Amino acid sequence: MVPLRCGVSSDGGGGMGSGHLVVVLPGIGGSVLARGTDWDAEVVWDAGKRSVARLAFRSDRLGVDERLTPIGVTRSMKFMGFTVVPGYERLLSGLSMLGTLDPGHPGRPVPDADIVVVPYDFRFGIMAAAERLDAVVRARLEGLSPAERAGRVVVVAHSLGGLVARAWMGLVGQAGEERWRWCRALVSLGTPHRGAPKALDWVVNGAPLGLPGPTRLVREWPSVAELLPRYPAVRDVRVGDPTAEGAALYPYEMPVLGLGQRAREAYELHEQILEAWESMPRSGPEMVACIGWPHPTPDAAYWDGAKLTVVKERPSWLEARGWESDVGDGTVPGISAVPIEQDQDVDGPRRLPDRHIRLASADVVLELLRKYLEVEPPSKYRDPRRPRHAPSLGLDVEEVHAAGKAIPVSVIARETDPALGGQPVWARLTAADGSAVRVRLDPEGGVFRGVLPGRPPGLFGVRVDARAVPGVGDLTCADTVAVVDEGLAGG
Repeated sequence: MVPLRCGVSSDGGGGMGSGHLVVVLPGIGGSVLARGTDWDAEVVWDAGKRSVARLAFRSDRLGVDERLTPIGVTRSMKFMGFTVVPGYERLLSGLSMLGTLDPGHPGRPVPDADIVVVPYDFRFGIMAAAERLDAVVRARLEGLSPAERAGRVVVVAHSLGGLVARAWMGLVGQAGEERWRWCRALVSLGTPHRGAPKALDWVVNGAPLGLPGPTRLVREWPSVAELLPRYPAVRDVRVGDPTAEGAALYPYEMPVLGLGQRAREAYELHEQILEAWESMPRSGPEMVACIGWPHPTPDAAYWDGAKLTVVKERPSWLEARGWESDVGDGTVPGISAVPIEQDQDVDGPRRLPDRHIRLASADVVLELLRKYLEVEPPSKYRDPRRPRHAPSLGLDVEEVHAAGKAIPVSVIARETDPALGGQPVWARLTAADGSAVRVRLDPEGGVFRGVLPGRPPGLFGVRVDARAVPGVGDLTCADTVAVVDEGLAGG
């Protein structure tokens, strides 16, 4: 690695003028992976302009038998075979207005950058990624004294990237040079600090639509095991009655072949991270959890001895006192997006109306960075009148669908009139070429439901609009879904 100095000198000159280094970490699937680092390196994961209709995906190329080089982050949305991956172009565009950006290609460094993207091989787990992050940051801060490094780094991390950042700050470095000492703040965007039942669904039941290649990957990647719930999210109902008094199980306690040891190791790693963060002084890095809150999200599961059934309705046995309204972002439950050491701080997280993919480019990132980089006065970013939960639409739509099959959509209004004052609610499905279909959703007992027509393989934007809601104004929510030709998804 070429030694690089942070583009901001210790006396505050150059770059953003604040003396900070901003580090950006993507989520699972968000790093471009290649063989080699030269200009002609073979890109293994990203797909570029290849047709989504052919999935731009071969699962045999992403097995863990080969190490690949991370050379950047995805610049448009992708389908990885079991989940949709965000594009980070909007986030990077906004960040580039604050300073000089290094997009993260190890063979093409930007020496004077004060905003550095750190892609990583997302297959191999949190600690491997944390070590790569450490190498990049150490090179950027090379030559600075411990006092000059202190509080210098601000990390912005989406999804799995937040777990990588927490491990780096808590578990890397020796006494006196623990990495948390270098950090001013960590902003996590939809990070599953307590895990996600959706990942458990992938591992136990397989990838959506039973795609064999992606199913093999989610069961062998260490990173997916580290996304499993770290709370007793599974009710044991092997007696056959979902309402029976069964034990609530951690994933590592489930009698599923191949799950126990990997899940236990992941749980123990998260316990080490938690212990490290709980031992940090209050003057340590500020932890800002940005969570999506209004969307139905897989939250718990039932195990009958043969099948795992994941549910989006939070059951009474799964306590979330004080967090009842924080449903989730469609992928990560609301309370799971909050670190455990903050579980008593109900007013602490930044609650956003976005779904998981959209959180990657949430406007709140620039707002918070202007605060940490001191480029705007406090009055610009502090609003004591901001409500905990603002009126929002909660969107429920699966992210993967078979080609030609109808796409059910449902929406619920939160923190406002459930009937939306009688205003019509419309859902729109838009293809990459701009073509769109639009359907009106019908109210059924406080939920607006409808069915979008089946489509050929590709990625499609789903947007729901309720206009001129009395006392609120316009409400909108959006996400991206993948439509898959099952015959092309192969292993």
